[in-house]
Amino acid sequence: MVTAQRINRPLPSTVVVSTLTRVPVPGPAPTLPWPVVGQGAVSVPALGYSAQSGPESPVPIASLTKMTNAVVILRDHPLAPGASGPTIVITPGDANQFDVDLDNDESNIPLQTGEKLTEYQMLEALINQSANDVAYSLAVWDAGSEAAFVVKMNALAASLGATRTHYVDASGYDPRSVSTASDCLRIAAAGMRIPAFAEIAGKATVTLPLAGTVHNIVSEIGFNGVVGVKSGYTSQAGGCMVLAGYRTLDGRSVLVLAAALGQHVPAPVVVTKGHPAPAASAATSRTTPSPGQIGVELQYPLRYTGPVVEALLDASEAAVVKVPVATPGQTVGRTTVTWGGSTHRAGVVTAGGAWMLGWPTQVVEAAMRPVGVPAGARAGVRAGTAFYALGQQVETVPLVTTAALPEPSWWWRLVHD
Repeated sequence: MVTAQRINRPLPSTVVVSTLTRVPVPGPAPTLPWPVVGQGAVSVPALGYSAQSGPESPVPIASLTKMTNAVVILRDHPLAPGASGPTIVITPGDANQFDVDLDNDESNIPLQTGEKLTEYQMLEALINQSANDVAYSLAVWDAGSEAAFVVKMNALAASLGATRTHYVDASGYDPRSVSTASDCLRIAAAGMRIPAFAEIAGKATVTLPLAGTVHNIVSEIGFNGVVGVKSGYTSQAGGCMVLAGYRTLDGRSVLVLAAALGQHVPAPVVVTKGHPAPAASAATSRTTPSPGQIGVELQYPLRYTGPVVEALLDASEAAVVKVPVATPGQTVGRTTVTWGGSTHRAGVVTAGGAWMLGWPTQVVEAAMRPVGVPAGARAGVRAGTAFYALGQQVETVPLVTTAALPEPSWWWRLVHD
């Protein structure tokens, strides 16, 4: 009985030792074409990467405020794919806001008392046409008053880490609604994660009941891979813009965002891709401009803001590279077991390859989760899993042994305690 117990008792435990190391993203740090004036920022949310042109302080952001308005609406009233959402009846207060905006020369679309628009159409007018009257209408529809809605907007910004952002109105017309370029990208990233937001923000044109078919205020959208998101302008804020595109390598894509704030003058030097000039919208152009007005229009800062942000977006997309993190048969550790006065070892290698996307200067974290390998196991036995992580990306690779771990004889088992 004692003999049988000795022969059959468990063998000494194996020990798996990891030699995995962090993987640096290859390539030199890219040089980005930051705006010469104002603020600039870039972000690749999936990579956990962001950068800004320099120290930031809160500044007026004009209609970039509407990104937060839209995110609050879509979190409070989610839209399923293809859904239009509830119908919103335009109230006398809504229609009056259109007249107020028109008198103040604010961006707007025509609204009439009793007119019916779906939530989706209202968001098209808000994001695509930057309509201040619709921003007000949505705020009241959602929260009962603009003031109550602004509380929600500020709470959302805080929850996203946009700590230097503060809103006092729903549209951004008030210059006390302020943010930074990097905070604006936090809001934009949250919006682009919502399918309805991303869909609307990526439309080159929309068709609205009274305004008809109108072009997106951001003329870059729909051209050269730009898929969103928003612009804004007031005399206090200057030109403000956030653009989005995708970097795709070997079938894998990541969203890239770029922003510039405070673009009051033409950029001294800009490298840009060609795209059509901004088209006049029926929702914003009321009269034929006089020669004097045409002169003012030619200085409109968004005509210069767009190329600045587009160049920044292009350079940021190009900076994202493929990062090999594992190749088949790569040694990442060893497994050992000791018996008979000797230590017996077998290598641990990756059973496959893996890669991810990264930004030069980043580092991919690596870790191993081992599993026990019994003595006597053949070569190629599962020894655990390697994990590689960067930002929101995680790759896993199975690990196997390179050699058999010898098993003690029955005699050794019998005579050793």
